[in-house]
Amino acid sequence: MGTAAARALSSRGRSVILFERFTFGHGNGSAAGTTRNVRLTYHDPVYVRMARLAFEGWRDLEADAGVELLRIVGGLDVGDATDTAAEALRSAGERFERPSIGEVTERWPMLRFPERSRFLFQAEGAVVRSREAVLAQARIAVRNGADLRPQTTVRSIALASDDVEVVTSTGDAVRAPALILAAGPWNGPLLRSVGIDLPLQPTLEQSTRFERGPEGLPTVIDWTTSPGQPPYLVPDPFIHGDFKIGIHASGPWADPDTRSFDPDPVRERLARTWLDGILMRPSTHVSSETCLYTTAPDEDFVLDRVGPVVVASPCSGHGFKFTPLIGRVLADLATGVAPSIPLHRFAVGRDALRRGAPA
Repeated sequence: MGTAAARALSSRGRSVILFERFTFGHGNGSAAGTTRNVRLTYHDPVYVRMARLAFEGWRDLEADAGVELLRIVGGLDVGDATDTAAEALRSAGERFERPSIGEVTERWPMLRFPERSRFLFQAEGAVVRSREAVLAQARIAVRNGADLRPQTTVRSIALASDDVEVVTSTGDAVRAPALILAAGPWNGPLLRSVGIDLPLQPTLEQSTRFERGPEGLPTVIDWTTSPGQPPYLVPDPFIHGDFKIGIHASGPWADPDTRSFDPDPVRERLARTWLDGILMRPSTHVSSETCLYTTAPDEDFVLDRVGPVVVASPCSGHGFKFTPLIGRVLADLATGVAPSIPLHRFAVGRDALRRGAPA
């Protein structure tokens, strides 16, 4: 989200400095790994409409960067939750299909589901090269004149009436009229340092990669196993036969500075068990990788401005697909322009953020 905001701001001719405590494209936070799904299918028409805008933003980023980032594979959802998703898509004016078990079996003979399963298929489901997307945004921001400073940690933030001062690990002190805090799992402590105390909880998540699998797979989300923690499959259309399996929001709370990078064998087995249940052809387990979610109690984003500070926590485990759109929204908030989407749902002062707090 930081490189997205830097790209958006620099494209408007704004002066931008981006501090990154690691390197761009690192795997220490929420953008670890090589792929993410990009989907219009959502439980709420607000997010469906945002996803449509983000999809257009991905195509614009591809054109701007001169590199392919997104490939269409289609998105298949399974379970009774598809009724809610269908209504959200319908309300937002998007197309979708409700295939029968026979139609699913005929179209994807490598997949198998119980006879009474219910499905929703959205043809524009896609996969984005996540690390390449971050690096593309960074390159464009630099091309537009932004000053990107990797391996630079923010040590302190001081607020004034009309600006903000940031002191970094290199000893630099930078003053600016606005500061965007888009530090993922590190956002909580940084926000508290400027008097904004939000119940944002980092958790340690993981996905397991397989190779030599069947080609032509769609993304799959199975809401029948555990509606709050559905397993999912994301094919990598850029590497034939590769795909990853994960279980959404299934990890323990974690401190981003002391977290483990070792995969959890229990979740690996759960992922494998689910895969064996839906995939006809065996595949080879390659490795598992970890990342961090940063989740609000209601799982909605936090996008707001408080004084000179723009709060950017569009996370909760489902934010990456919205990256180009969020970059524009953050640029709007930083420059005082009316955002292109309504943000009241994502406000710092909403009830869920006042009530919820980490235990």
